[in-house]
Amino acid sequence: MKEKHSGILLSDRALKIQSHAPDLARTLAGLILSSNDMEFQGECLSLLGLQTGVGAEVVEECVKDKINAVIELNDRKPERCKEPVPFLFEDDRLQEMDFEDECEEEAGSREGMSL
Repeated sequence: MKEKHSGILLSDRALKIQSHAPDLARTLAGLILSSNDMEFQGECLSLLGLQTGVGAEVVEECVKDKINAVIELNDRKPERCKEPVPFLFEDDRLQEMDFEDECEEEAGSREGMSL
């Protein structure tokens, strides 16, 4: 049910974090669009799935949607072994490799404790 109604059934912690998403999105959009480096702007907009020449409101809304999606995704995971949340602007394959290493280390430390 939580997956079907994402955004509605969030934990109190997720709602608190999500309340900061609009300000963060506005700040990130401002930083991206105020840059004089057109290559940087183009890369950022490309990572967001946008084309150059879009307005600040569009960039801000897109960033806010991505932030909220990550918060919702993280909130759905069980507490005992949460994998890292995907980065907004990084390659997911790199993160999956790091998570596998961390889970192996945790499993090894638990086995040592049970002896």
